[in-house]
Amino acid sequence: MEEDMECETTGIHPHRVKAEKPIYDSEYYAAEALACDMDIPVIYSTGRNKEPIEEWLEKTKPSIIHRDDGYGWIHVIRSEDRRNRNDSDEIDVLGLQEAWENLEASEREICKDKIFELANNFRVTAGKWMFWVSTGGKGDYLWSLVAKGIVSGNTLAKQAKISASEMGKEGPDANEHVVCIYNDDFLDKDQVYESERTIRSLGIKCQLHYKPDVFTLLGVYRKNPWNLRPTIYTSNFDVIRNQSIIEEVG
Repeated sequence: MEEDMECETTGIHPHRVKAEKPIYDSEYYAAEALACDMDIPVIYSTGRNKEPIEEWLEKTKPSIIHRDDGYGWIHVIRSEDRRNRNDSDEIDVLGLQEAWENLEASEREICKDKIFELANNFRVTAGKWMFWVSTGGKGDYLWSLVAKGIVSGNTLAKQAKISASEMGKEGPDANEHVVCIYNDDFLDKDQVYESERTIRSLGIKCQLHYKPDVFTLLGVYRKNPWNLRPTIYTSNFDVIRNQSIIEEVG
């Protein structure tokens, strides 16, 4: 097991969101995501891990990594050479959040195009294709396809993650994992479509939804007060035609 997992836990994690009757709105989902981010990560990186990805996956199946033990996301990363990266490419999250606060305070209309403009200005252009899968054998298998695709270089994506299992959870996503598969620029439609194509090439046939990271960073989730849809594409796979049908949404 990775060093990230070698720690003492107490059963009930301090970051767990507690509510007797939670209201499943944007604030709830944002708090859940933040709690997951603050929990212990489990990470496989091609630049650090020496064991084969197949062996690591066997020890870190999502169905056996639990939120109640203090774990949040399980990550797989294909490392890249950052020596030639320009400093101007670095994202400015603090600048984005300050501009967002100013926009909210101005009481001007908040719309998708304005958020996309902020994302471009502050270089917060990453996004992810997402799907949900029940915990257990199916979830473990589909995650293994994604993880091996990332490591082998068979995807445009260089990074993916899956949420740890959370048995007994109530609400719309009860007993499900969410899988996020990233690409660099949600504003580049061709790149988004190519990322989807390489995900499908791994054998992932379930419905996919695409969400820009800027929505996540600004706390724009389902049932938000601005009536914004936080996903901008949906992909369904037509098994008979053996092809994807991608639609723009929102």
